[in-house]
Amino acid sequence: MSFSEFITLQIIKYLYIVSVVFSGVISLGVFGGGFAAIRYDFLKGITGILLSPVTFILLIILFRLFLEGVVAVFRIAENTTMLVEKNKH
Repeated sequence: MSFSEFITLQIIKYLYIVSVVFSGVISLGVFGGGFAAIRYDFLKGITGILLSPVTFILLIILFRLFLEGVVAVFRIAENTTMLVEKNKH
């Protein structure tokens, strides 16, 4: 109950896995939307189908950058805490 350890650094791997699954679902939605749109507008349909892998890759990159930023902030906090404790003695 003292909050002396950060749990975020322990669960960050699982958050990344969830973000990969989320990105896959979004990408499949874009892919399916492309197939649905191909009936009405061929160009929009092909664009949706071709952009689904790009959507997946961009989402993965964005999630990875965000999670790395979170890890960096928590590591800075840990290192700052260690420096403060070291200077007390």
